[in-house]
Amino acid sequence: MLFNSFEYVLFLWAVFVVFWSLAKQRPLRHALLLIASYWFYSRADWRFCGLLVLSSVVDFTAGAQVAAALDAGSKARARLWMILSLVVNLGILGFFKYANFFFEGFADLAGAVGLNAAQLHLDVVLPVGISFYTFQTLSYTLDIYRGKLKPIRSLLDFSLYVSFFPQLVAGPIVRAVDFLPQLEAPPVRDDRRISSGLFQILRGMAKKLLMADVLGAQIVDLAFRDAGSLAELSGPGLLLVTWAYALQLYGDFAGYSDIAIGSARLLGFELPKNFDAPYKSKNLESFWSRWHISMSSWFMDYVYIGLGGSRVGELRYARNVIVAWGLVGLWHGASWTFVLWGLYHAGALVLLRWIRKLLPGGGLPKGLVWDALGMLLTFHVVALSMILFRCRDMDMFWTAMGRFTTLSGELPVISGAVAVVMVIGYASHLMPESFQEGLERGWDRLPGTLQGAALAIAMLAFFALHPPGAEPFIYFQF
Repeated sequence: MLFNSFEYVLFLWAVFVVFWSLAKQRPLRHALLLIASYWFYSRADWRFCGLLVLSSVVDFTAGAQVAAALDAGSKARARLWMILSLVVNLGILGFFKYANFFFEGFADLAGAVGLNAAQLHLDVVLPVGISFYTFQTLSYTLDIYRGKLKPIRSLLDFSLYVSFFPQLVAGPIVRAVDFLPQLEAPPVRDDRRISSGLFQILRGMAKKLLMADVLGAQIVDLAFRDAGSLAELSGPGLLLVTWAYALQLYGDFAGYSDIAIGSARLLGFELPKNFDAPYKSKNLESFWSRWHISMSSWFMDYVYIGLGGSRVGELRYARNVIVAWGLVGLWHGASWTFVLWGLYHAGALVLLRWIRKLLPGGGLPKGLVWDALGMLLTFHVVALSMILFRCRDMDMFWTAMGRFTTLSGELPVISGAVAVVMVIGYASHLMPESFQEGLERGWDRLPGTLQGAALAIAMLAFFALHPPGAEPFIYFQF
């Protein structure tokens, strides 16, 4: 079931009504949300609901055993249970997402040294959202092992944490330490929070339907259809397409996160902020504290800092960044383009640190002009990396890189809708935070009946104006 569909709107409304009628009955309201979440997930493929059950049972058990071992003073036994959790979760993820990638890599390596190895191929379907809920459940066991969390006693509540439908298939990646306490206290129906949730959903729908889908259908997908379509573009033409894709990807993923946060807020839950105007960033480190925050912070806490972080020598720092960001790239997909995308960002971060070391005072220059230049440079460093992100294979990528070196070729056809979307999209993104807050305050001051009417009219307009068909969110593939 897609967020950007009438089916989801009706589903959310039904869950909202029944949930608040059971607000004082904890087991029933949690059971309702669990059933609704599994039904929501089953709309993609009911067969993979078993993986949710397996992940829930494994980490619920592992978390309890880790805590019991630590209480008994047996660090070794706790470590064994933690490793079991890692093996099961990463094993499932590896089988469904990476098996064919590694089979192909092994066959290529064997061929390179003169061996004739038959290439295996598994005909498996990638379960929707598996990268997200796998890392979510892992954080539970890891935090218990690190002494940051006590195990929960209710399998029902833990299963709800794993499968909570607003963030199940594309995040944000929610930590148990943030979500589980919200299950303990009875929800309080707050009209202002409900109003805020509706505003978040409205904003997310606008980003997805009016920005991401329009740019995807009318310019980006046409340019990235194959290597041949890329070869027809001039360097300036490809740059224009890259700007459009940067906005499409932001609108698609940030739109999903807004709808997820808004949907959870309607039910009395708070999910972490996942995007914070990332294209305002003045350097790459700032960008990764603003883009897909729940993922980047997960790798920061559990991988990068675990390796030693930044408080080490230059070579170890470079190693830590390369390992962490290589894994970030691999997390996104089983393709060399994703791995190289991660390594590209690792190299840029290492280079930024070394540049700082060489500058007087150990920092980048300050001031309005330098801030503007930093923002412009950071945006293009990120946007150009998105070509790797968008290309299906290395042949497409090398074709794209070749087009940047020439002025010959075509400019993409820019419709009036694309021009308007790009201007309004980037302008609204770069607006001060106070502007966004002012819009939400204005929405909050509207009477409930007017909010409902405005929401209904806006939804009808969104579905009428966006390209035909409900386009899946880009991050569903991860």
